[in-house]
Amino acid sequence: MASANIAPGQQIPSVTKAVTQDTINRFEDCGILDRQNIHNNPELAQQRLGTTYPIASGRMSVAFAAESLRRFFGPEVFNHTGSVNLKFLRPVKGGDTITVTGEVAGQEQADDGAHVTVNLYCENQNGDRTAVGIGTAVIR
Repeated sequence: MASANIAPGQQIPSVTKAVTQDTINRFEDCGILDRQNIHNNPELAQQRLGTTYPIASGRMSVAFAAESLRRFFGPEVFNHTGSVNLKFLRPVKGGDTITVTGEVAGQEQADDGAHVTVNLYCENQNGDRTAVGIGTAVIR
């Protein structure tokens, strides 16, 4: 996507993902194979967080946001220059459906290209924000 086609307020493609305990477990199996944790053990989640359920890793929301930005910028741009930075507001659990939306906040021209910033929002099926943040990419 050329930077001339990007304007402040422009919406990025939304991404919606159903989160199940199985998808949480499979996601966590990529990095935590050998121990129980707050993502796969309800008792540990209750002891450490006070919840009655395991929670999804924040990295899952980051991955969902990255998918949305990859669709917007294209993989050739986002995979080489993109970033996602989220602040987590409330837990995501099995049974939730998370939707990532966002809009272009602005862009600045620099020697290496147009630096584009996108405001990101993650919401559950109830419309509650679970995370907010920014995504960036450099379009050369």
